[in-house]
Amino acid sequence: MNSWASEVIAEPRDMQKTGDESIIDGVMSGLIRQNDTAEERFVPKLISNQPGSTMGDAIREELKGSESFDISVAFVSENALKSMYQAFVDHAKKSRKRNRIITSTKNYFNSPKAFKELMKLQRDANMEVLIWEHGDSGESGGTIAQDQLFHPKGYLFTRRMEEGRAYYNLYVGSSNLTSFALQNQREWNLRVSSTSEAQLIQQVKEELADQVRQSVPLTDEWLAQYEEEFKNYAPPRAQILHQARAAKIEPNAMQRDALASIRQLRDEGQRRAIVISATGTGKTYLSAFDVREFHPKRMLYVANRDTILKAARESYQRVLGCDEAELGLLTGSSKQHDAKYVFASVDTLRRHMEEWYESDDFDYVLIDEAHHSGANNYRSVIDYFSEARFMLGMTATPERTDSFDIFALFDHNIAYEIRLQKALDENMLCPFHYYGVHEFLGDDGARVDSAEGISKSDKRQIQYSLEELTEPSRVRYIIRKLEQYGSYGQQVTGLVFCSRIDEAEQLSHLFNQETNQQAERPYRTVAISGKTSPKDVENAVNRLEAGELDYIFTVDKFNEGIDIPAINQIVMLRNTESSIVFTQQLGRGLRKFPHKTCVTVIDFIGNYANNYLIPVALYGNAGDSDIVRKNLQREAVGLSSISFDEISRKQVLKSLDTASWSDKKMLREQYSVMRNELGRIPMLTDVYRHDPSMVMTMAQKNSSYFDFAREAETVLSDEERGSGFAHTLLPVDAQGEQWLKMATEILLVAIRPQELVVLDELLTSCNKGVYSPISVLRLKEAVATRFPASYHTDAQFESALRVLDWSFFDTAAKKSYGECAVIERSDGGISLAPEFAARLVNNDTFRRFFVDNVRTGLKRFADLLEESAKTGHSLQDDRGFVYEHRYKMFEVERLLAWPKQINGSSVGGYLLPKEGGSMPVFVKYANSQYADRFLNPQEMHWFSKDKRSFKSREIEWMAQGQGDADWGATHFIPLFVMRKADAEKLKMYYYVGRVGSCANMRETARDNSGETVRLVEMDLRLTKPLSAELYQHLTGQIDA
Repeated sequence: MNSWASEVIAEPRDMQKTGDESIIDGVMSGLIRQNDTAEERFVPKLISNQPGSTMGDAIREELKGSESFDISVAFVSENALKSMYQAFVDHAKKSRKRNRIITSTKNYFNSPKAFKELMKLQRDANMEVLIWEHGDSGESGGTIAQDQLFHPKGYLFTRRMEEGRAYYNLYVGSSNLTSFALQNQREWNLRVSSTSEAQLIQQVKEELADQVRQSVPLTDEWLAQYEEEFKNYAPPRAQILHQARAAKIEPNAMQRDALASIRQLRDEGQRRAIVISATGTGKTYLSAFDVREFHPKRMLYVANRDTILKAARESYQRVLGCDEAELGLLTGSSKQHDAKYVFASVDTLRRHMEEWYESDDFDYVLIDEAHHSGANNYRSVIDYFSEARFMLGMTATPERTDSFDIFALFDHNIAYEIRLQKALDENMLCPFHYYGVHEFLGDDGARVDSAEGISKSDKRQIQYSLEELTEPSRVRYIIRKLEQYGSYGQQVTGLVFCSRIDEAEQLSHLFNQETNQQAERPYRTVAISGKTSPKDVENAVNRLEAGELDYIFTVDKFNEGIDIPAINQIVMLRNTESSIVFTQQLGRGLRKFPHKTCVTVIDFIGNYANNYLIPVALYGNAGDSDIVRKNLQREAVGLSSISFDEISRKQVLKSLDTASWSDKKMLREQYSVMRNELGRIPMLTDVYRHDPSMVMTMAQKNSSYFDFAREAETVLSDEERGSGFAHTLLPVDAQGEQWLKMATEILLVAIRPQELVVLDELLTSCNKGVYSPISVLRLKEAVATRFPASYHTDAQFESALRVLDWSFFDTAAKKSYGECAVIERSDGGISLAPEFAARLVNNDTFRRFFVDNVRTGLKRFADLLEESAKTGHSLQDDRGFVYEHRYKMFEVERLLAWPKQINGSSVGGYLLPKEGGSMPVFVKYANSQYADRFLNPQEMHWFSKDKRSFKSREIEWMAQGQGDADWGATHFIPLFVMRKADAEKLKMYYYVGRVGSCANMRETARDNSGETVRLVEMDLRLTKPLSAELYQHLTGQIDA
């Protein structure tokens, strides 16, 4: 049993710096001379919206830790306020203090919708909103002329030091409270910290007081008057619909690119192609433009729902400008099969095609929702009309769960592909504001946990009874949240996705008995399911568009094929079981529409094991829990935003730790999707293009990616009765497999560029089967030229060579990677080892997979450099380590350029090499025999190994020169921390930064099973504090 002695053998703990001293150190470091021991939070900082450091990020961080704030900005936007809404509400819950925003009506930039969002914040976030109004003839008592225009951009946050004393963070610069100014545009904003006694803060407070005197409060009456004055405000819904339907349709940028690509495929003699395009980006109009260009004698448009066909026919008429009689509808209730342009239901067409049509009657066939093409009805139609001069498939989601190769139907010709993320980036879709809200917890605040009391097969979704799903208290809770997160004062046009049909029907019934507080009338909703007749569906959609309904409740009827551009709210009342379905449902609201500025998405999140699929769907990246966790920090995605309340965020984060990211069946399905799309074995470079986060997950599932692909091909070829690609893989011998294992564990991990560049240069030196040596100087220059921002020193280069010639590895590693190294040194420089070079020349499969590892590793290192640039840490100062990146212990040894690999048990918690200079510290947080712990985000209380004293070599080294300005230059102590949850599975450490100073060093003792053991404890102070999110991730607690 371990216990700590109460007697301390040393000097008393150092006196902590006062708040004034800390701020002075920060100001001196920022304005006079850099000082690594200064607290980062007090160092003046320029924020220019560089990646990883935007004004929006800064405000969100301030809202997490500040007590109150004043914001004075000329302009605000609806989208910025929606994206910050959850952060403002969370701040109000913690601070309980009144906050203030002062803005203006300058140039009528601020729309009534923006002021309505401010009204909502007044209601929900304990905020006072004031409007500067120039031209008021009343006496203000102010010092500034009242007709002066209002144009400030200032943010003042009140915070508390550890001892409770107040201090301020002031931001002054160019950013208004708008999405572009907070995230996208290059801006200059300066942050400075100060105490309340400082002249600067007194001046700011006086200026704010003067602005308050010359402003008026935001009220319903003021807003009503402003709406009347506001020019070009949105006309009534009926007028909007009329204008939208009458507008001239021209190809957008995506459609022009896709049309050119389709045209090129046809010019090359191709007769089939597929377009993959996110919902709302204009696939139907794209096909109409292509038909107009193609001039077919007859065209056939095939879909599986009447609503799709009717909407498509209307779109085609607008583009083609033809007589309505030329456009025929072929469905269960309409048999216009003789028209020039036939829009046919797949089932009706299948029953009558041989009766009404010859196989070559249509020279252009279009298959909508082409991901259904593997179904028997679609296959029959496609096979029958295979003589068409051109066949185009269109889908937003080509992935299928039955592994059917849709791409083969269209000859693997992908004419164009634009997924949700790119479509949002390209401003092709309406921005959305996603709010993750915790599900109803019951009147007592505690509802059944999905991990308790149910069978294993039911854990994916809690099987609530209908009575629980539709109990009045849950209905009232849902309505309360819809009112809270919905757009203030805006007529709602919403879709509600439920988990069951009976739930949708009952909730609609109950909603209609509740009052819509905003409209001051009962809610008007209907429920729709697969049982609803097409006529009733069409009627409901028309009523929703016209504003006669507030919501349509459904389960999956609207996942695809229904276009309602006017939708401005999506509500999700079901467990996310598929990221594809989530994306389909989200996409229902993203189509652009006149005067529609954004879509509100409200997702009620229960305690489900597969909540991890929510960030996968929102951000992409399905292969790595840590990438998904980091994604959750990105609350702004272009002009859209993603936020979670505290409970739902915890539920999502909890699910990340329990998710099976490397499930073999799931990985094989992902592999199969890429394989079908490409029509060949996907290489790692293909996996990288598909989803970079999947690269390591797939490659490390087996000993190498080659091993994984070979196994997958064996399984898939068996399923396809030998028609797969397994036969294209040549056998690879044992040494070849070991080299590929090394490539996975060393090269693909891509912690530095040296090994990758050396091998890539040598691999490209091949001439007629002979690989030439390259001089060391030329290889060093190649590293510096290809990756100038990397950490490249002579020691790093020599370390890389020792890895590639096997001299770095210990006996176990050499046994794992084989006896033969991949390079050898000579007077002529560096060359590939003869046996390795021979294998490259003689075995094409080995060569392709090895080179693929190198090329993908280079791409991954370029991404790591980009990630490093966003951290605010210097890669040079950190000697190649990237803040918040995870490393294995032997990877740390490589980056420190140790000449030999040292076993982890020999390193222990740290190791000071004989040559000194650097000492990595490894902490297994909350899992250590010692009591190492964070005191705050910048300091860790740390213990040495047992049997240590002030005279021990590493302790003397750490104490040497302590307090000197250049201590950090001679003492590189990188700190690595392993989460308790990762100790069993990943065994990887987060790099949290380098130690800038050691304080409160003292000798102590602990009882180790009856033996008194001496050791040294101290406080390690990092040069920069951990981000609040990483601190919570590592410690499981929120810093106060």
